[in-house]
Amino acid sequence: MKKLMVMIAAAGLVALPALAKEAKKPADFVITVSNSSAAALTEFNLTEVVPAAPVASAPKSNDWWMAPVNMVSSWTAPAQPAPTTRVVNLLKKPIPAKKSASVTLGKACNVTISAVFGDGSTVDATPMDLCKDKKLNIGG
Repeated sequence: MKKLMVMIAAAGLVALPALAKEAKKPADFVITVSNSSAAALTEFNLTEVVPAAPVASAPKSNDWWMAPVNMVSSWTAPAQPAPTTRVVNLLKKPIPAKKSASVTLGKACNVTISAVFGDGSTVDATPMDLCKDKKLNIGG
């Protein structure tokens, strides 16, 4: 009986590292950005949607004597705030003209990107699916 318990415990210890490997976080998406413009790419921006904090709902009582009060209460739930956006520059340093660099997007590959070049020209915010093709040619 003791041998059986030791074998079961040993099997559990062997299985723990395997479970830890399965629970790894998903890898960051890395893409190659090619600057085909005559000016340096100074900003490569990712627009993230930041969800708003939820607003508390109306307090309710489950007591039978409070049921009439709950039905005729004049309390109305406040409107939920809209989510906001945050723009993050993903470049550590500018990408020179006609050069390429690797850029880490984070956990998502369906992103909205924009760009700013050294000569003041811009690329407006554009939704993109970079899940399959990990190369982006920008400018020019």
